[in-house]
Formats: sequence, C-alpha cells, structure tokens
Amino acid sequence: MMIKLPNKKYNIIYADPPWHYGSKSAVNNTTGSAIKPLSDHYSTMSLQELKNMPIKNMTKDDAACFMWVTDSHIDEALEVLLSWGFAYKTIAFNWVKTTSKGKTVANLGAWTMKNYELCLFGTKGSMLKHKQVNNIYQKVAAERTKHSKKPNEVRQRIEKLFGDLPRIELFARETAEGWDSWGNEVD
Repeated sequence: MMIKLPNKKYNIIYADPPWHYGSKSAVNNTTGSAIKPLSDHYSTMSLQELKNMPIKNMTKDDAACFMWVTDSHIDEALEVLLSWGFAYKTIAFNWVKTTSKGKTVANLGAWTMKNYELCLFGTKGSMLKHKQVNNIYQKVAAERTKHSKKPNEVRQRIEKLFGDLPRIELFARETAEGWDSWGNEVD
C-alpha cells in the first residue's frame, strides 16, 4: 500500500494509529450491548503497514511523537515508534475516559475492566531545548464521545509543552486550528 503524506517537515507528530486487533479484544465504544467489529468504525492497518509509513521523511532533526495506543498494543506501538525514528521516553498522557455525567467508563477486557487509553511519547534529536513549560499533567480525565475521538485537551497540552512548532495529526478525524491534518476521515 502506497501512502501519500504531506511533503513538509514537522517537529511534532501526533498519531492515533488504526491498530488491527485480530484476536485481541477490541473495546466496544457504542451504546447498548451489541459488540460491533472495528471495521464498522474505521479501516485498520497491520503492524507492518504502520511500521513502513515514511514518517522519518517528514520529521525535522528535532522531533517528538505522541502516539495513542491501547494497552493490548503497547509492544507494537514501541516497534512503530522505533521504525518511525523515535526513541520511547515515557507515557505522555493517560486518558481516563468518563461519561457525560463524569462517571468512569469501564469496558470489558480480557483480564481487567478497561478505563484508560495511553499516549506514548518518543523523541529524536534534541527536543528538550524546545520545551516551553514544566507543568503539563499526564492524567487527562475527559468524556469519551464518538468511537476513537481523542480529547481536544491533549492537542492543547502539546501546544503548551512545545509552543508553535510545525505539527501534524496523523490518522486525524477532524481538523484543528494550528495543526496540519492527515487521515482518510478528514475532508
């Protein structure tokens, strides 16, 4: 599969890869009790397809990657980060999913009830010199809305952390001011 990415260089990559679950349990983010396959929500990509994306070609010498991942895909996410040219540093954000009434969302998992989604953080070059503040919290308690939509607050925290550096959201589902957006759900 040939992927056409913008011909531009970025310091910030913000990605929500469409992980393929196969036999792994996938969370049903719908109302009611019917389990819907992920293909009803979006097309997924294999680990190899994600690793083969030419992200190295679109990053500046100093760059950071924020990558969303469910706990069942952490090992694959670390492989993808490395193949994209980033060294894993930490978990940037831990999204505590809530309902519109503020209750914690709990989805059935293979071992424990799933309440969180992680955003891994990797860097290449010297991103520390671009850091603007030291008070960005890891925990994000925000309402889970439509399937796979991430809280807007995370983009805002990334902007505060690194200021107005060139940035792109990969696998975007919407556009955001100040961000380039790439994905099959963006107009």
